[in-house]
Amino acid sequence: MIEDEPFEYVVGTDNIHADFGLPDAEVRHIRAQTAAEIIKFLDREKITVRAAAEMTGVAAADISRIRNADLSRFTIDRLVRVLTRLNSNLTLVIGKRAA
Repeated sequence: MIEDEPFEYVVGTDNIHADFGLPDAEVRHIRAQTAAEIIKFLDREKITVRAAAEMTGVAAADISRIRNADLSRFTIDRLVRVLTRLNSNLTLVIGKRAA
């Protein structure tokens, strides 16, 4: 960027999908958050794709898709099922944040 060139500063929300005006922004956001939790758990516990597939009963290719954030084939409930099979101590909290 050239120093003298003006730029626009935009403050986004916590939902990038809504910021870009994508359809089903809330669903996309929840799927992304759930996939991020799956990825964090796999990384923290050093679980391989194949081991995660065995633990969850989900194909290794699908675990790889989750790791690569290729979520178009996944519903929220399917991602939650994967996460609960990985971590039986999971607690989901659903609510609206204070403004």
